[in-house]
Amino acid sequence: MPKGDKLEPNLSVSAFEQRCKSLAIRFGAVLEIARGEVAFLHEIRNADAVMNIGGRASEVISRNRGRDHRVVPLCCVSQDIFAWTSYREHWKKNTTEQNFRFIEGGFTLHVGRIGERIKPQILRNEWVGPRGNGFTNNAGHPHWQFDALESLRNTEQFPRARFGEADSPARAQEFGEQPKLNEYEELPTGVTIERMHLASAANWWREPNVTIAHVPETVPEIDLWVLGCAAYMRQEVQRCEIISTTI
Repeated sequence: MPKGDKLEPNLSVSAFEQRCKSLAIRFGAVLEIARGEVAFLHEIRNADAVMNIGGRASEVISRNRGRDHRVVPLCCVSQDIFAWTSYREHWKKNTTEQNFRFIEGGFTLHVGRIGERIKPQILRNEWVGPRGNGFTNNAGHPHWQFDALESLRNTEQFPRARFGEADSPARAQEFGEQPKLNEYEELPTGVTIERMHLASAANWWREPNVTIAHVPETVPEIDLWVLGCAAYMRQEVQRCEIISTTI
């Protein structure tokens, strides 16, 4: 490697295929799912290589944005409700390259019941590599994004009342009357928190001019992040419980 070039993860076709198999075994062990029930399915098309979670333990569900994807159970949250996770990676190579280079990887966390296609999306954890287009220099990487409020907005059952559609005649109101508290009850669900990138590793406490984006340098580094993230999400979700099961 020429002096001054930055390290970045890269894999040959055969190494990529082998990693999908070996990582799936380790991933299943972290989630305490029987060996062979979780798989990382790979697809290679010309210059792109993609890895998605799959296997007999997986289910196809919808997501807030983009195409449907597969998830596997992370842990039980409450009674018959489980946390579920997907994982996807994208690798790419230029026409002059032999190996694929890491572009991005990401988890999506859902909650729901076994066999139900609708499992609300709660959060994501994503890591973009040096060749990715994920605001690497402006957002912390890897980072968390909170999707629960977006999911709630997407599943609103009742449209907001429009002018002239009130169920009862409008009540006379004096000027200066204080608004009711319930007029603000929808404010939290209106805040687009899902647009924030909440860094899970950052250098901002060090010297100036250091970005808050970490880029992976080796494949083992990505593997540690994948397995560590899965274990951490499982650990933290197990602290949760469902107060209302009307989701």
